[in-house]
Amino acid sequence: MNTEFFIQSLISMLVITSVFDPVKILFFNQAIADPPRNRYAAAARVALYSVIVLGTTVLIGRQFLDIMGIRLDAFRVIGGLLIAIMGLEMLQGGGVSKSQGEGIRSKGPEEDDNLLIPLTLPLIAGPGAITTTITIAAHGDSFESVIAALLCVLIVGLVAFISYAWLGEIIGKAKPNTVSVLARIGGLLLATIGAQMLLGGLKDFFA
Repeated sequence: MNTEFFIQSLISMLVITSVFDPVKILFFNQAIADPPRNRYAAAARVALYSVIVLGTTVLIGRQFLDIMGIRLDAFRVIGGLLIAIMGLEMLQGGGVSKSQGEGIRSKGPEEDDNLLIPLTLPLIAGPGAITTTITIAAHGDSFESVIAALLCVLIVGLVAFISYAWLGEIIGKAKPNTVSVLARIGGLLLATIGAQMLLGGLKDFFA
């Protein structure tokens, strides 16, 4: 497996899902407070939901594109553009982007299983995360890319569990300015990765 590709993919997944985002952690705390739920069990559920949604995307995303007659190169161009726009939005606003579910998050937890909707969908596994996952899995038309994508999904699930189970209280105390700076750094990384994905797709499309 290409180590550089895996590291880049993992960074993309962690930034795009933002499972360690203090705002999402506060949302999680609010969601499990009424009715009261065990933090560790709830964190495990969020991690499991995220792995199922994104893992399914890894396994069937490319087949879906083939059925729709969409070329992978074209999808990489649009996916890279979307990711770059999200990164620029984070860089400018100092927070998660609208495509990452910020509008839904701001409405607060809903009834029923609010750990699945809207926390997992679309706050964690939103359009940007799904686009990134498909692009990683289909990179180079190699089975190694699928393995890399699945490993990234598993790590995202692990980080989600750690974030919501143990780091919630610590990160929740971070100052707003600190949160904003971290979001802007993540946005810069995301915009750069998206631009590289877009340019790579254009190069392959016209090759």
